[in-house]
Amino acid sequence: MAKAKPAWSYETAIAEVEQIVQQLESGELPLAEVLEQFQQASQRLQQCDRFLRDKQAELDLLIESLDEPSVPPQ
Repeated sequence: MAKAKPAWSYETAIAEVEQIVQQLESGELPLAEVLEQFQQASQRLQQCDRFLRDKQAELDLLIESLDEPSVPPQ
């Protein structure tokens, strides 16, 4: 039986980026690895940005629905 891919998590993605930054700051990686790690961090940050934008849009819709006057039933 194939393992199910774990659900994407904002917190996990941020932790991965933090780990990559630590590796990059260590100065011990070869250049090719630095470029690969940088690309991975960039992809994770783009995913996080999309996630936050989507959640902000959801919150904006919820807030708008709270601001709408309720119409009494007829």
